Amino acid sequence: MFEHVFAPIRIRDMELKNRIILPAMGTRMADENGAVTDKLIAYHAARAKGGCALNIVEVAAVHTPSAPAHFVSISEDHLIEGHRRLTDAIHENGGKAGIQLWQGSIAASMDPKAQMLVVSDMSFGPYTLPAITKEQIREVIACYGKAAARAVEAGYDCLEFHLAHNYLPHSFLSAGFNHREDEYGGSLLNRARLLFEVLDAIKETCGEDFPIVLRMSGSERDPQGNTLEDMKRLIPYLEKHGVDCFEISGGTQYERCNKIIPCHGEEEFTNLKEARAIKEITTKPVITVGKILDAQLAEDVLEANEVDGVVLGRALLADPDFVEKAEEKRYDEIAPCAGCGVGCVGEQTKRRPASCVINPLAGRELEFEEKPTAEEKNILVVGAGIGGLAAARILAKRGHHVVVFEKEKKAGGQLNLACRAPFKQEISKWIVYLLQECDRYGAEIRYETEANADVIKAENPDVVILATGAEPIVLPVEGKETMIQANDVLSGKVPILGGNAAIIGGGMVGIETAEYVLHHSRGAARAALIEMTDSIGQGMVPNNLVPTMARLRQENVQMITGARVKKIDAGTIIADTKKGEMKYPGFTHVICAVGSKAWNPLYEEIKDTYETYVIGDAKEVAQALEAVRGAYELGYRL
Repeated sequence: MFEHVFAPIRIRDMELKNRIILPAMGTRMADENGAVTDKLIAYHAARAKGGCALNIVEVAAVHTPSAPAHFVSISEDHLIEGHRRLTDAIHENGGKAGIQLWQGSIAASMDPKAQMLVVSDMSFGPYTLPAITKEQIREVIACYGKAAARAVEAGYDCLEFHLAHNYLPHSFLSAGFNHREDEYGGSLLNRARLLFEVLDAIKETCGEDFPIVLRMSGSERDPQGNTLEDMKRLIPYLEKHGVDCFEISGGTQYERCNKIIPCHGEEEFTNLKEARAIKEITTKPVITVGKILDAQLAEDVLEANEVDGVVLGRALLADPDFVEKAEEKRYDEIAPCAGCGVGCVGEQTKRRPASCVINPLAGRELEFEEKPTAEEKNILVVGAGIGGLAAARILAKRGHHVVVFEKEKKAGGQLNLACRAPFKQEISKWIVYLLQECDRYGAEIRYETEANADVIKAENPDVVILATGAEPIVLPVEGKETMIQANDVLSGKVPILGGNAAIIGGGMVGIETAEYVLHHSRGAARAALIEMTDSIGQGMVPNNLVPTMARLRQENVQMITGARVKKIDAGTIIADTKKGEMKYPGFTHVICAVGSKAWNPLYEEIKDTYETYVIGDAKEVAQALEAVRGAYELGYRL
């Protein structure tokens, strides 16, 4: 069925057993000095063992002064030993190993100790960061060559040169960033001079036969940036300078981050158009990255000869065994990426290692050994939201007898509301997957069953896990009785088919509610977000926030910040602001979306009778990532 996905492919003299490649995603799993850790080795080994043909090790810094902490580095000889252990682990598990050579430009600012190198003078408020000098350019080029030599010594099978996303080489290439007036600026070929010189330095140290993959933005998707036609013009030159395979990405790191790591609302195979166009003009293999989540879709694209290989990033974070399961036709067992960005992107914005909502074991492979329980227990889980289902899945898989009580007619909890917002329907995949897994491992789910002390006693459990979720906060202001709860709007309980809706609370739920109201209106509709902090969408992943804010502006959503609501009076909202008391009149509906609080009425009543645990929002309101993480940590402990 997947004869094209699982057909071998050659990149120069390197043969890959199939056409699925793990890209160089930053994980922050290296140590403070950029050395390879056991954590990083186990992460890569799991994906090689799961069937991936080529693991490209992430964004490896080539230049020590600009290497940020906790990002992989290959800028010094003493780091080779760790890389050798990593390549050995990938090879022992049946895969090939590549490494991406990288100089991060202003991305180095993630570490205040790291040097920032920029193509042209760049202003940061009252300060100006000067452009990289020619002497520094020569230094960086030499570092690429030396790093390439170390990679060969460490046992890598190929190298990838990162020419995308406004890191230093791409900043030189981009007309939007490069304003130099020397031989490295001006025309397209002048702007490409640095990358040609880097490729030549790599080839000089690695030899002509060592495979070189180039990651490039097929289009920056920015009016000031390079277009597809610009990149097509460069292909013959890149081939001449030794590129053996083109990996097509897109977007820019700061203006179009949602095109680099496409999340909610972005199409699958985001960069296929550009990859297809480049494949038409080169004889080298062309692979592409960008929200490739489905094995059958990958097969269809390969069968149509639109690309030669597919690069699966977050899909392999979600399930390291994705490839093996697809090959064995175990499709329902694949843990699905929903394109949320919460674990893979969001955790790193908080300076934490990458993770995944549906697979919080990503990067923690050494901490959890999946083995049967030594003692089977009768375990009752109260609540079939994502946390409760995740706990039920892992406990049943390990051999416990698990029953789940769910008071509603269907599972899902808060996710049933979240996936009703426009562009977020993909989230429902998590619930479908967890229900199938619970069924596969024998966890019983009893719907329309509300737990109380007597019902629990009749079940005679050894362990009770309370995953009862959260309830909305009611804003304690005068006129609160006229408010509608956002949950009631998103569930369809209170339809709003038109008018002028004010949503108090400009966080993620408030934004979802505004978009839902506008999407489902049957007449003229307007929406306003009123937020007490200074920004809308606080805590949202940038890759979702950027397109969301664009949609809100396109829909003319009024966004009021720094406004603490104190009264609601006949459609007028009265709030305290930095300018004093302000009145915002003319609303037909006032919706409350100021957050939730833990709802856990059973714990005190049963804690002395049973071994009792509380997980998810019932313990502390957070995101789905924390709910599933807590469920898995408990599930492996019991």
